[in-house]
Amino acid sequence: MISKHDPYSHDPADADWVKSPFSGDSNGNCVIIARFDNGDVWLGDDKNPHRPHLAFNHSEWTAFIQAIEARDPRFTA
Repeated sequence: MISKHDPYSHDPADADWVKSPFSGDSNGNCVIIARFDNGDVWLGDDKNPHRPHLAFNHSEWTAFIQAIEARDPRFTA
């Protein structure tokens, strides 16, 4: 049986969190992102970085970003 890659499997100590360039400087509602060498991406909240985060493998992250850019109604308010 082939095991599926788990993008949550990284050691949190290896996450180098950066603020999204799309987050504003003054509103305090910022997204933080950690990228890993294999293409995995973690998405978190800068107000509470220890809170659970979302994890994407490379293809999932690409699909997520494309849906947002296309204004897919599942990802817009």
